[in-house]
Amino acid sequence: MKRSLRLTALATVAIAGLALSACSTTAADDAGSGASAPAERGPVKKILFDYPFTALPVYGAIVNIVEARAAEKGVEVTFTNDEMDLQKQVSQLTSNLGSDVDAVVSFPVDPASLESVAQQYRDAGKYWVTYGGDMTNQDATLQFSFYQSGYDLGKDAAEWALENVGPNAEVIVLSETERQIGQERTQGLLDGLKETGPDLQIVGEQQAVTPDDGLSVTTTLLAQHPDANVVVSAVGDAAQGAYQALVAAGRPENDPKTYVGGLDPNLFLLQKMKDGNFFRAATYFSLKDLVDNVIDIPVALGEGKADASVDLPVTVVTVSDPNLSSYITELGG
Repeated sequence: MKRSLRLTALATVAIAGLALSACSTTAADDAGSGASAPAERGPVKKILFDYPFTALPVYGAIVNIVEARAAEKGVEVTFTNDEMDLQKQVSQLTSNLGSDVDAVVSFPVDPASLESVAQQYRDAGKYWVTYGGDMTNQDATLQFSFYQSGYDLGKDAAEWALENVGPNAEVIVLSETERQIGQERTQGLLDGLKETGPDLQIVGEQQAVTPDDGLSVTTTLLAQHPDANVVVSAVGDAAQGAYQALVAAGRPENDPKTYVGGLDPNLFLLQKMKDGNFFRAATYFSLKDLVDNVIDIPVALGEGKADASVDLPVTVVTVSDPNLSSYITELGG
C-alpha cells in the first residue's frame, strides 16, 4: 500500500524510531560521521532539493527562496516532486542518482528508508544534506531548534492560560510523531506546558499535520471537550485547521479565553495574529534565513568546509512582535 507522507506526523517528524527526550537527539555536530566513506568530491555546481511536503501552503515560498539563493550563488537547482509519498520520494531520489547533481538536500519522510539511498549518493561522489533531521549517511544537517521551539511555545501557552483562564484550563495538543523534528517538538510542547502549568488539563493529544488534519481532529475533540481553551500544535498548518474548527464551532475570533498556537506558522495564521484574533503565538525564524541554507550548506561542503551543519535559533512571535509585519511579507502577504 502506498505510504502517505501525510503531515500527520510533522511534529513528530521523528524520524524513525528516535526516542524523543528533553535532550535533542540532534547530531549536527556529528554530521559527516556517516557509515560510508564518501568518494572524492569537488565544488558544488548543481543541487537537487528534495522537499516532499509539496502540499503545504509554505512550499511555494520555499521554492522561490531556494531559486533566488541559487541564482545569487551561481549554482543550478532542481526539484523532486514527491507529492507527499514515501515511495515516490525513494523512486525520484534513486532515479536522480545517476544525474549530474553534485549534492542533494533531502527532507526524509522516513530516514530509515533513505539511508541506503543516501549512502549510494555519497559513494557516487555526491554530498548528502539532511533537512529537518539526522541520518547516519549524511555530510551535514539543517535543523531549527526542534525541542526548544516546542518548549518555548508550550511555556507561552501555559503562561497565557494561567493568566487568562486559570490553572484548570483545558488544553488540546496536536502532535506529530513520525519524524525526528516532530517528535522533539511535541516533547518540547508537552514539557513546556507541564512544567509551567502543572495543573492544566490536557484533554486531548492527537496527531495532525495539515490544515485538514487539524480541522478534523480538533472538531472531534471539541465535540468531547467543548470548553477547551488552548490548542497548541507542533505543526503550524495543523494549527490553521484547529483555528477554523473553533470558529466553525461558534467560538468568536476575538474570544478572550481562547488561545491557539503553532510552530512554523503560515500566512493565514500570522494575519489572524495581526488582526488581534485568538491565534496568539508561534515560534518563528526567518524562512529566508532557513531556506538559504539549502544552497549555502552544500556549496560550503564543496568548498571544503568540514562543519557546514546549521541549527537555526527560533523565537516566540506574538501580536506585539515588531517584526510581525515583515514575517507576513516574507510569507507572501
